Amino acid sequence: MKRIGFYIALPFIYAVSLLPFRLLYVLSDFLYLLVYYVIGYRKYVVRQNLRKSFPEKSEKDLLKIEKDFYHYIVDFLLEMLKCVTVSEASLKKRVSVTNIEVLEDLHKKHKNIIATSGHYGNHELLNLALPFVIPYRHKAVYRPLSNKYFDKFFYNFRTRYGAMMVSMAEASKEIAKIEDFNYAFFLVNDQSPPPERSYWTTFLNQETGFFTGLERFARQYDMPVVYMCANRVSRGYYNIRMQLITEQPNQLPEGEILEKHARILEKAIIDDPSIWFWTHKRWKYTKANGEIVPVSYKR
Repeated sequence: MKRIGFYIALPFIYAVSLLPFRLLYVLSDFLYLLVYYVIGYRKYVVRQNLRKSFPEKSEKDLLKIEKDFYHYIVDFLLEMLKCVTVSEASLKKRVSVTNIEVLEDLHKKHKNIIATSGHYGNHELLNLALPFVIPYRHKAVYRPLSNKYFDKFFYNFRTRYGAMMVSMAEASKEIAKIEDFNYAFFLVNDQSPPPERSYWTTFLNQETGFFTGLERFARQYDMPVVYMCANRVSRGYYNIRMQLITEQPNQLPEGEILEKHARILEKAIIDDPSIWFWTHKRWKYTKANGEIVPVSYKR
């Protein structure tokens, strides 16, 4: 059945991918109405996340963020399909970089780095564009899909311009490799981790756990850490702002790398909450009086 589903979906994927960006967003405007007003995909998750993250905002303000987010998530999904056939020239036109000297300086020192971010902006488009806009080759950690046909398809288009994709299971082995080139090891760190093995901090007004691999890898391999914040300039156009978290991870107090990561991501979300993935059940667990407690997402 998985194979049949893949081959049924394939013509639709290519039909969308071959659309010019201008028509892509006409389609997105239509699909937004369907997704938001008819399907209402995970509205109960989005609303709970927004209310707890922004308790100071009015219902009117929260509703605006909600609608802007759903409009963006449809843009994101169609942009992701566009990535299947997008050209090098289009990527260079649509993705720019601020503070590139942060990476150039580290690259001149022949240092491998850890690049970190969140599910903020279109990471699929940025993954394809990075080989053209930064001096490093990059290895991006990802979670393989359960459908092996889709997994192979997405792996092939994600790597076609030089990105190296690393499954979560292989991350520890891959970061330890000695290569004949310098690389950026890319980790997206804003999903719900196992609570007992998390770094805990206050994030968007809630006690929140973060995966610890970012800091553990940085300390173990003495790798500088750079935050790449992908801001949306306009539809289909993104600017990546480079921000150095630390060049010497082992000189920082324990937890400081993850704390800085959380603060940079939090500020980006507050500045433009519409392009973070509010449909994620990000707070499956929280802390109350120092104890880890499960969170219920109710319809």
